[in-house]
Amino acid sequence: MTGGKRVRPYMAWLMYKAAGGKNDKRAFEVFTGLELFHMFALVHDDIMDHGLERHGIQTAHVYIAEQLKRLERQGDLPHLGEAQAILMGDLLFAWAVRQIAPTKSWDIFIDMIDEVMVGQMIDVDVMTRRSVEDEVLADKMRLKTASYTFIRPMQIGATMAGANGKMRRFCEAYGLPLGMAFQIQDDWLDIATPSTKSGKTSFSDLRSGQHTVFTQFIRTRGTREQKRELEAMINTPLKERDRPRVMRLFTESGAMEHGLMMVEGYFEEAAEAIDAARFSPKQAKPFQDLIEYVQARAA
Repeated sequence: MTGGKRVRPYMAWLMYKAAGGKNDKRAFEVFTGLELFHMFALVHDDIMDHGLERHGIQTAHVYIAEQLKRLERQGDLPHLGEAQAILMGDLLFAWAVRQIAPTKSWDIFIDMIDEVMVGQMIDVDVMTRRSVEDEVLADKMRLKTASYTFIRPMQIGATMAGANGKMRRFCEAYGLPLGMAFQIQDDWLDIATPSTKSGKTSFSDLRSGQHTVFTQFIRTRGTREQKRELEAMINTPLKERDRPRVMRLFTESGAMEHGLMMVEGYFEEAAEAIDAARFSPKQAKPFQDLIEYVQARAA
C-alpha cells in the first residue's frame, strides 16, 4: 500500500489497448497476476540482497522477525522471519499462477518466469566474482529487467488482445532498449539518490558486491587509485554520510557520464521502434509518454 510503479501490469495494459483488446475485466484479472508475481519476486529478492527497506517501510522478512521478537517468540528469529517471508512469497507465486494459468498468454508467462529466474541466478552469481564480462552484464539486464519488466508483459497484453506477429515483434524492439535503459538508470539511482527518496536501502549494489555498468567502467578504465577505492567500497556497510565520497569516485572516473550516455542511447532506440511500428498518433502517444516518464524518474 506504500506505492510502487506497477510497471508490468501497466505495460501489459498499454499493449493490450494498442492491439485493440476489448475484454477489459478479464485483462485486469490476468495483469493483476503479473503484479502478484512481482510481489513474490521482491519478497525473495529482499532476502537475497539483505534488504532492510522498500518504499520506506521494512522489508517482509525484517518486519516478520521484529514482530516475532515483539511477541517474545523463541528460536532464531531473524532466520525464522526469512523462512516465513519465503513461504509468503511462494503463496504470492501461487496466486499469480491462478490468475494467469487459464489463458492463451500462459506460455509467454512461463517464458517470463524462466528468464527472470535465470537473470536472478546470474545476478547472484556475479556477486561471487571479482570481475565479469560485459556480455554477462548485458545478459543479466536483458533477462532480469528488459524481458521481465517490458517485453514479456507487453507480449502478454498483445496476446490477450489477439494481436498479430508484427505487434509482438514491436514489444521486443521497444521493450528491450527501454528495459536496458531502465536497469542502468536503477543502478545510477542506487548511487546517486538518498534512501529517503528511493525508498530502498542505500548503496545496495555496492553493499552486496553487485556488478553494474558503472562499476564495470571503473574496473576496466579507471586509474589504479580509482580501482583501489572502488574495491574498498565493495561489500561494506556504506552510510548516507559516505555519499559524497561515492559520488566523487563515480563522477571523476567518468563512469557516471558513460552510463548515462548508454541510457540516452537506449531511449533513442526505443523511440525509433515507435516510429518503425507506423502506429497512428493516438496509438504511439502512450509509448512516447512512457519514455519521457522513465527519463524523468528520480526513484
